[in-house]
Parts: sequence; C-alpha cells; structure tokens
Amino acid sequence: MSELKRFAEGFSDDRDWRKAAVQAARAARSRLGPVPCDLALVFVAETWKDFDPSEFSRILAKELSPLRVLGCNAGGVIAGRREVEAAPAISIMAMRLPGVRVHPFSFSPAEIARLENGSALVSALDLYPNESPKFLLLGDPMSGDPERAAALFNEAYPGAPLIGGMASGLILHRPSWMLLGSTVLGQGLAGVALIGSVECLTVVAQGCRPIGEPLVVTKAEGNVLHGLGGRNPLEVLRETLSRCSAEDQRLARSSLFAGMVMDERRADFHRGDFVIRNLVGYDHASGSLVLSAQLRLGQTFQFQLRDAQTSDQDFSMLLSALPAADGAPRGALLFSCCGRGRGLYGESDHDASLVQSVLGPVPLAGFFANGEFGPVGGRNFVHGYTSSLVLIK
Repeated sequence: MSELKRFAEGFSDDRDWRKAAVQAARAARSRLGPVPCDLALVFVAETWKDFDPSEFSRILAKELSPLRVLGCNAGGVIAGRREVEAAPAISIMAMRLPGVRVHPFSFSPAEIARLENGSALVSALDLYPNESPKFLLLGDPMSGDPERAAALFNEAYPGAPLIGGMASGLILHRPSWMLLGSTVLGQGLAGVALIGSVECLTVVAQGCRPIGEPLVVTKAEGNVLHGLGGRNPLEVLRETLSRCSAEDQRLARSSLFAGMVMDERRADFHRGDFVIRNLVGYDHASGSLVLSAQLRLGQTFQFQLRDAQTSDQDFSMLLSALPAADGAPRGALLFSCCGRGRGLYGESDHDASLVQSVLGPVPLAGFFANGEFGPVGGRNFVHGYTSSLVLIK
C-alpha cells in the first residue's frame, strides 16, 4: 500500500517571536508525525521589532526539518479557523507529499524583465508543460511585476493553476521578504512547482455582483476607458447608479469596481463571469474612466459592487461546488486580500471559518495578501479583494 499524503498546520501568537516560531513549528511537527516534511509553507505577521527571517529559518530547520520551504511576511495570517490581522503571529503548513517532486524557483526583478515570453520561462524553470505542474507563487508587490508573471505562466503552462499572493509586510510598516529554503529574498518572486501525484482544486472568490447592463468597450487607450457601448463611460456610470437602490448608491461610494468578461462566447453574463478590477480615477471633462488593467476594444465590461453579503455568498457557493471529501488526506492554503477580514465583514475569522464549515475540518494555513494569484475561467490572474484557495490532495 502506497504512503498517504499528510498535512499539518502550526500556529502561535506568542509575544516573543522566537517562542512563537518554536511553538508553531513544533505544533506542525507533532501533527505531521514522524515522517519527513517535504514542504513547509510559512507566513509571518511580523510586528516584532527584532524579528530576523534568517534566524527564523534556522529555528524552522531545527524544529521541523522541512526539505523545502516557501514563505513570506504579511499583514495578517490564517490558521485553522483563525484570522489574525495586524498582530504578531506565525502560521505554518507542513506537508508530506509522497510521489510529488517539489521544484523551487525564484526570479529577481531583473530576471523577470529578461523573460521575453512563455518559452523563456519554460527554459528558466527547466520544467515542461507535459509534466503538468501546479504552482504556488509569492512575491514582493513593489518589484515582482505580478501581472506580467501571471501572463507568462499562462503562456508557458496553459491550464496550469497558479495560486498564491503578494507579501503584505508593508501594511505593518515592514519591508517585504520571501523565504525560499534558507534564502531570504527582498524582491522579485519565489515559488514552488508541484509535479507528480498531486491534485490541486482551486477557488477564487471575488465577492462582487454586477449592476446595470454589460456593454462593449468601444474606445480605449491603455488602461483608460473612453467609450462604452459607444457612449461616454462616466455618463453610463451615472445612469447605472441612478437606477440602483439608495443602499447600492451609498455602497458605490466606496465599493464600486469594473468587471471584465472572461469568456466572450457566453450568451449572457452573471456573477462570477468577470475578472474584477479597480476603478482608480475619472476625467470629468472627457467622461473617461481609469482602470487598474489594460483594456482592449470589443471586450465586455460591466460595473460591479462588493459587499459583505455578496462576498459571503460567493465564497460559500464556490466552496460548496468542490468535490465532496473522499477520505483522502488533504490540506488547504488560503490567500485572502487585506481588504477582506474585519474590514469587510465587521468580524474576525469569517473566511477561515467558512472554509472549515463548508469543507469540514481541514488543515488550513495562509495569509492576508497585497494581491492574490488564482485561476478563473482556466486562466491565471492577479486579483484584488479576493480569497484564493487551493485544496491539495
């Protein structure tokens, strides 16, 4: 009988970071049992003034002895049913992955810039699409160029899931860092590919609902929308909001987004059919809108609203659509936007508790990210305000 996979979480919020590192690593080791740890994912909400990621790596090696390590600092961490925001804590996921090759990689900002296309990425990783890799990716939001990274992975490995997030230590006024093995990286990207006998089921909950009507982009330049259905975009927005309820009009002041249709072949579009992007500005004189994404003529656009109820319903629905547990060991990683958590729901632990309630008890670790990677409609994107989850079996 072949050896089964194993997953174990560890957590500590001790005020002394060295004690927290030991406690979290020992908790993961105890739950994993006396077997090798093939991969440890580590996430640190770093509010301790004297925290040293290199020393943390040495503690992890001593207490858990992982063969591979991937991690980063964050504005908050997730473990089990807990979500700790803006307070010191460490979350660890330890994995025993028999039959799986764990392939670590990293790119500096200069190396990312030199990757001309998907073929260059394949060569750099020395990893081929027919090996069916699944990717976990972390990065520095200031230098990691996540949009370009997602596009390169899509081109190089069509259909391969890319899940993860951008380090968010800046939220706690700490410079971003990633940990790959024992190496501390301050810039770029760091990740691992999982190759072999492993299944990764993904959920990307964007938590938005469309308002108004879907319209075609008829004039655009870069990320500036000049024409929507042949009309002035700002005029379309005003008309759309005029037809909304008073509550939605109030919500639009702080939670209005742009939705770009993923699959233009569909006859109609509903919640979940869009990639959500920020509206970052407008020009009264021209009626143009500025988005946090490049636009192309002919794509379908619809305004979106985000609220706690929609976010809860969206995540719950997507989790419920995952295959039922079949008794095989499994573990989950959750990369949730810093804009979710208490700020969205008005309470702690919402998304982590929802995962446990819908999926049943499952080892869970993750962090609050400054941008999340995840596949939607078969393509990988960088998201904002999402919860991106991967269930590993």
